[in-house]
Amino acid sequence: MGYKSNDKSVVDFCESKTESLSNWVRQVKTKSLNARMKKNRNLRVIAILSNSLTRAESELVCKQRERARKWAQMQVDLGLRNQEEEASRQEKEKIDSLWNNDLSSLNNFFKDLDNFKSVQVS
Repeated sequence: MGYKSNDKSVVDFCESKTESLSNWVRQVKTKSLNARMKKNRNLRVIAILSNSLTRAESELVCKQRERARKWAQMQVDLGLRNQEEEASRQEKEKIDSLWNNDLSSLNNFFKDLDNFKSVQVS
């Protein structure tokens, strides 16, 4: 269900830099694998492909980290992060109140039971 067009410039324009770099890395990996599998290997071509692939992969990781950093900053600016933290805090408070109210009586019962056993044994 992707966008299809005969005009490559339209597809390239719609594609983000990260996506195009990711596609390029995938294509270079394929070419590098094919170059290594050939019977008469050209070591110069393999070296150039390997070096290009390493640089492109590191650039891709940098771009992905930058995108994640921008997204996190946008969440903070829009207050989305605060809403998530507030929901998490409320959930924790609900669990704490359950422990304090409902289960504290059970805890007290078992403490009393332990005291009763120790009184009977003595």
